[in-house]
Amino acid sequence: MRKWIFLLAAGLYLSGCATLPVLPPQPPPVEDLLKQVDARLQALQGLKGLALVQVSSTGKSFQAQEVLFVQRPAFLRIESLGPLGTPLLYLVTDGRELSLYDPGENRYYRGPATARHLSSALPIVLEPAEAVALLLGGLPLIDHEISSLRADREKGLWILDLVSTSRGERQSLWVHPQSFQILRAEIHRSGLSRCLTFGNFGQVQGVFFPKRIQLTSSEPRGQLSVEYQEVELNPAWEKQDFQLPVPRGAKVIPWE
Repeated sequence: MRKWIFLLAAGLYLSGCATLPVLPPQPPPVEDLLKQVDARLQALQGLKGLALVQVSSTGKSFQAQEVLFVQRPAFLRIESLGPLGTPLLYLVTDGRELSLYDPGENRYYRGPATARHLSSALPIVLEPAEAVALLLGGLPLIDHEISSLRADREKGLWILDLVSTSRGERQSLWVHPQSFQILRAEIHRSGLSRCLTFGNFGQVQGVFFPKRIQLTSSEPRGQLSVEYQEVELNPAWEKQDFQLPVPRGAKVIPWE
């Protein structure tokens, strides 16, 4: 009974329907919390879903329904749907090679899986592994030399700070004290400053999953939001899920 009450309370909090948790007077050991956060992230290895994706960045703004296949570490399939549900764009990557097909122009682009090439479909600068982690409701944790923990008692969350002095990177993660779910994250390094927020949590196959994900970048400026309408977590995969054969008659354009 106690376990059931705790799970119910955690679920209500994450969906924004309950009072904020009260943090204990003393924080847990930093490494213990870090292991719990990492385990929470790694428990979700992939998903298949339908989402409303909105993008606003310099020179590009759009809104579209997207079919998303996402699998760690860097497998991604995106199908952008038109008003009648017809695919307008296909993108597939395994983290090494990226292929994009534009049916309207019957052009097939192929090249290395870089953030620049991925931005053809998601015009926010993200490496494939970063995009996969984001769409799974998290982010890659940076390799760090310094870690520390502080309390946000107003919101009832732990703030985990990770710093890489060698690369000049810093992450701050707002972590729920019971579920170890990341609710907010900030990332800073030279030439890049981002904020991630995760919300509209609900139970999906027994897992609390954020059905709304938002990335805001102030340097460079841009915003990406994902609203999941349908989602299946840790699905079975088919061999062809992350393959994109060249359609007959398509013009193949190599990307460098």
